[in-house]
Amino acid sequence: MRIERTGSQLDGALAGRQAGVPQPVGSRGLRDGGPRGSPMFARWFHVRVRAATRAIRQGRLDDALAIARELQPTDDSDYEKLCDALAGPLEARARLHRQAGRYREALADLDHLAALNREGTDARALRRQIIEEIQAAAEQTAEERAAWRRAAAHLRAGHLETGRAELERIDNPRLREQLGAELERRAGRAERLLQQADEALARGDVLAAVRHWDQAGREGHTAQRERLLPKLASACRELLDRWHAEGRIEALMAARSAVSALLVRDPALSDWDLLIELCGRAASQLAAADYTALRQTLLRLRAARGDVEWVRAALGALARIAEGEEQLLASPLGLYASMAPRWPAAERAGEVRTQEMSAASQSPQRDAVRLDTPLLVVVDGGGSSMLLTREQVRIGRAGSSAVVDIALPADVDSHHADVVRRGSDYFVIAHGPVEVNQRPTRQCLLHHGDVIALGRVRLTFHKPSSRSQTAVLQLPHRCRLAEDVGSVVLFCDTCLVGPALTCHIRTRENEGQVVLFERSGVLYVRQMPEGPKLGASPRAEPVVAGCTMELAGLRFTVKPYA
Repeated sequence: MRIERTGSQLDGALAGRQAGVPQPVGSRGLRDGGPRGSPMFARWFHVRVRAATRAIRQGRLDDALAIARELQPTDDSDYEKLCDALAGPLEARARLHRQAGRYREALADLDHLAALNREGTDARALRRQIIEEIQAAAEQTAEERAAWRRAAAHLRAGHLETGRAELERIDNPRLREQLGAELERRAGRAERLLQQADEALARGDVLAAVRHWDQAGREGHTAQRERLLPKLASACRELLDRWHAEGRIEALMAARSAVSALLVRDPALSDWDLLIELCGRAASQLAAADYTALRQTLLRLRAARGDVEWVRAALGALARIAEGEEQLLASPLGLYASMAPRWPAAERAGEVRTQEMSAASQSPQRDAVRLDTPLLVVVDGGGSSMLLTREQVRIGRAGSSAVVDIALPADVDSHHADVVRRGSDYFVIAHGPVEVNQRPTRQCLLHHGDVIALGRVRLTFHKPSSRSQTAVLQLPHRCRLAEDVGSVVLFCDTCLVGPALTCHIRTRENEGQVVLFERSGVLYVRQMPEGPKLGASPRAEPVVAGCTMELAGLRFTVKPYA
């Protein structure tokens, strides 16, 4: 019921309180603990209502709301008028908050309307609009973050133009700023390197131009870099053709890294890559006095690039060497040597050499380890390694139908990648997803210490010795092959076993060092000298399949790998 009040009643009650006249318990207000229907409560109630109304007129909605929450809901007409007076400004303020994008504040004002039981049709429609806009903003934020992740991935892969296009789709300035600075830094460095490549090409320094061009590619792939590629490839062909005609082998070998860098983008340079490989092979064969293989290599060179002067002269020298050997064999000395391969006095004069020959002759040829199949090398203190001699090694998943050389017990493709040896260089060729040092690649020249990622499997490439063309693929601990194989030796000429950092198979520190090498398809072993010594070299022995050998304090076994 509504409480009627007059000014005289209020004044009388106030005067009685000031005079110290005892008041009845029912006349104390709600704050004094009195009953709700007392005159003092009525006076306090209507004073608070007038204060709330005055706050509304002054624009202090939050103060008016605080008073409305202080007053308990009642059917008093003044309270109802106060709620009606609050409804309009609250809804108007909610609309302003929504227009400014302050959705949380707008929903809070609508919640106040609902608490006052004044949320009408317009307020409910406004609430639906705010919720829809919040959902749309969340979807837009998700799209911007997805675009940011795509731009970051393109930036890591070096695709600067694609990354820039993805970055333009992001409206959030904070997200744009995170990648924009890195994009501009890499683009600026790539532009400077390409400018240096242009300048080097203009002054005729082709190798420096290719080096700058390759470094720019590590920063990112741009249209300017693609436009420069044909000019570099053409200049490189002309330079290599001139060096080949002049017989400048050392310059050709120095240009191999430049050819490898251009070969990734211009496969037409593969002929020159083969030419450089043949030149390096010919030099190695000459150093080893393998004249038969050298002649075959020179013939391939002549067939590849025509008959140049130095190749013709080298073939003529080999013909004279062959003629001299025929004359020696036709002499009385050669006739006797063919009938008596060993002279008894030679055995007495060179006892070490005799022991070597007798050991080789006593070892049955059928028991000697041959290099035409994969081998398992088990070294005490060095673990187990697989030894492969093929120039192209296939890597895939164990148990698949594909025929692979390295069968990984992991989630990789059946034929995931190849490791190819070209002369003294090694390349990885991808058939599945491959990254080298966290950069996706289809074909890449490998260097010592490179990490090759095949999906989740990470192999480490090692080429520890500059004197050996043999390399090693180190397998992760959880991805060992059968027979507990932890490394794969890509055997080319020699394999060093010992504690030194230059060894392909590492052992304990207190052990010696041996070298495995190939002669006529058979694997031999000999001890490496501890320092420079004069006289006869350590005796070489053929490795017997399945036999545990002990040399220089090392115990090892070599057998076919099943």
